[in-house]
Amino acid sequence: MTIAVASGKGGAGKTMVATALAARIAEREHVTLLDCDVEEPNAHLFFDLPLRAVETVWSMIPVIDEEHCTHCGICQRVCAFHALLCLKDSVMVFPELCKGCRGCVLLCPEGAVADGRREVGTVETRGDADISLYTGRLRVGDTAAPTVIREVKASMGHDGDIRILDAPPGTSCAAVEAVREADYTILVAEATPFGLHDFADMAAVLRDLDQPCGAVVNKVMQGDSTVQDFCRAQGIPVLAEIPLQEDIAQTCARGEILPASRPEFRDIFDRILAALTPEKEMAA
Repeated sequence: MTIAVASGKGGAGKTMVATALAARIAEREHVTLLDCDVEEPNAHLFFDLPLRAVETVWSMIPVIDEEHCTHCGICQRVCAFHALLCLKDSVMVFPELCKGCRGCVLLCPEGAVADGRREVGTVETRGDADISLYTGRLRVGDTAAPTVIREVKASMGHDGDIRILDAPPGTSCAAVEAVREADYTILVAEATPFGLHDFADMAAVLRDLDQPCGAVVNKVMQGDSTVQDFCRAQGIPVLAEIPLQEDIAQTCARGEILPASRPEFRDIFDRILAALTPEKEMAA
């Protein structure tokens, strides 16, 4: 089972929830944690895991054979990302804009566009007997986050582990790429007006994907049920509520996993897992 942890905005508590769930599962069986927040991955900071391997992620980039190119302009017209500019005597390629869709390769009538490649990031593998962690890291300044995310997801193989996927925030193509093959998505909502707005956007994306989801409402203040009321109106189950407490933020800032440092919160994450994997009994 693949459980994605996503949010509409950054800072909502995604990684806190993802690492806590992974740590609780690791107490009973091996778990795979995928850090797909490739622009700012930080799940590895919560675990003391040895680095096993670093693999380079490559993206396709067109290479123009000027000897056979007739400068017809088809490659430029087909590129939705404006990565090609056809001039009178040459074709300019803008690598940072290319998404590697290969439309130019497939549609060039002269066969003058070939597959090249460029480095867009890395996938780091860490692990021990209890947990495997795959971390995607986008090259600074690049925009090919979905390419790196796909490689993170491909690296994990197809074993029988429960997989926890820490998705990037927001509703961009990177976030959609991360969650689109998950069996279930946990949406972490920050209990603020901005948090509710962005949570609603991501909930709409998951509805369009026809993907089941539930909410974990973080930073809850006493007497405030705005996010919970929205969830009830939209038919989104509220899996857990985490109170607004300064010491919780301090725990995460120190790189400590919440239920490990604060045993009183174990029940919260155990209930989430019990709701999603009812056939498995959580360790005490």
